[in-house]
Amino acid sequence: MNVRAGFNATHLTNRLVQLIILPVQVLNDTSQLAAALSPLRMRVLREMHEPESATSLAPRLGLTRQTLNYHLRELEREGFLEVVEERQRRGCVERLLKVTSRAFVVNPALLGALSDDPHQARDRFSSAFLLATATGLIRDVAALTERARAVEQRLATFTMDCEIGFASPAAFRAFTEELASQVATLAARYDNASASSRRFRVVVGSHPVVTKTAADAAAETAQHQGRQQLRNKRNSARRE
Repeated sequence: MNVRAGFNATHLTNRLVQLIILPVQVLNDTSQLAAALSPLRMRVLREMHEPESATSLAPRLGLTRQTLNYHLRELEREGFLEVVEERQRRGCVERLLKVTSRAFVVNPALLGALSDDPHQARDRFSSAFLLATATGLIRDVAALTERARAVEQRLATFTMDCEIGFASPAAFRAFTEELASQVATLAARYDNASASSRRFRVVVGSHPVVTKTAADAAAETAQHQGRQQLRNKRNSARRE
């Protein structure tokens, strides 16, 4: 590759590395969670689609540069932001920052014994069991990812995601029975109980696709509650 005079390839490589943003980051610390719960700081993170400085971001948020700088430094301290570049501008140093991840997930382990326990709800058709299992999945993968990153290794994981339309509840039930049977067959075929094998956890779950907006769902809930109140009044009137 021909490099033009004055073109710093090393600088470009370093710049591209700096601009890499993780798709998701797990919050493992209570101080991180406290910092993220601030409505203003959540707005700051949402606004940072690309590297920004306090000077460029403050007018859009309606804040003074000094006030915004305080919140930017707190977010940087908790690992939500990192410095991309520092440059001299009008006699002072301007710091360009970027978000460290496109999305953030709270590690359920922060709740300790208050987090969901799958063993408390073993019904495989229960939404509580699905939530508890998903909670454990996030907790375990977060811990394993952090450990793998600490020793510069890649964590072996596999994810499959798809949507299926079922003609009836009976079809859904038949699908789950067949899926469970196939998974059990594969597990029996590949399971190795030797001491040298590495154990993996396989989780399979499903839920209806979200098709309504929050406003639509709230309106539907209000209508349902209104009908329920009307029925209660009629039942009370009959008993009198």
